[in-house]
This record gives sequence, C-alpha cells and structure tokens, in this order.
Amino acid sequence: MRRFPLSALTLAGFLVLGAGGLSAQDRPHTREGFFISFGLGVGSLGCEDCDEREAGGAGYLRLGGTVSPRILLGGQSAAWVKEEGGVTLSVTSLAPVIMFYPSETSGFWLLGGIGLTRVELEIGGFSGSSSAGGLVLGLGYDARVGDNFSIAPFANAYAGDFDAGMIDVFMLGLGVTWH
Repeated sequence: MRRFPLSALTLAGFLVLGAGGLSAQDRPHTREGFFISFGLGVGSLGCEDCDEREAGGAGYLRLGGTVSPRILLGGQSAAWVKEEGGVTLSVTSLAPVIMFYPSETSGFWLLGGIGLTRVELEIGGFSGSSSAGGLVLGLGYDARVGDNFSIAPFANAYAGDFDAGMIDVFMLGLGVTWH
C-alpha cells in the first residue's frame, strides 16, 4: 500500500487522541451485545502509478456483536465517491472486521479485516467495474456521550490489489456508535 501523507496521519492522531476529553468520566466504556456504527468524512484515493491523490466524500457502516469487552466482530462496508463533469468514480470495500480495544476501560480501538474492494466508473449511461481482494485497517476512539452511545472520530484505510495495480483509500471523519 502507498504511504499516506504525514499531515493526514498527524491529523488522524490528533482527532483520535483528542477525543478522550469528550468522554464524560461517569460513562463507563462497557461493550456487550449488538453494535452498529456509521460515519462520514473525507477520503483520499491513491493508486500504484498515480502522481497525486484524489479527494472525495467517504463513509462507512459497521455492525456486529461483542465477543468480549475488548473484542468485537462484525462486517463493514466503506465507500469513497467523487463526481466531476458527469463522471463518477467510486471505490467500495466490504469486509468482515475485528475491532480490538487494548483496554476495557478506554474507548480507543484498532480495526482490521480482509474482504473485497470494488472500483466503479460511470460516464453518462455507461459504467464499468472491477473487484479484487482487499485489506481494511483503522483506528478510532469511542467518546461516550450516553450510556450506549458514542461519538467516534476515526481514521480508516482500505486497499485492493487489482490486475492494473494497487488502489487505496484513506478516510478521516466522525462516526456514531450504539453498543
């Protein structure tokens, strides 16, 4: 996978680490049962032979169940989209994921999974697409604002290894999670 710009990684770190102050002291980070999370933000698309990255809108939907207070299993769908001059390019990911909370009492989490990545190009009434195996990585922080509700700044990345080369998406944004 290509390197992401240092400024984007720095911003992601500030978002995630700074979110610790949002969480109220009297709201424990309990995790049990079903969870659902979705988020919106901005994304950056890159490819193996690209000189520059393309900015676009991005988001995800994730749901699943709690295995233990530190491990959640689920599925995630993520998308990056850019439309310009009647041309729409989208890159989506669908993968089973594991979320790992290093501490039972903190909202910080790491995410990983292996699934499918799809690229679709639409021009006027014509479209074409291609799918490939992909990798999903992420990190974030569940800042509790209610007993079962969190605001979650996140940084996610996913990539696919296509015949024409590697394509990757880096996302920064804000999500919400219900546990």
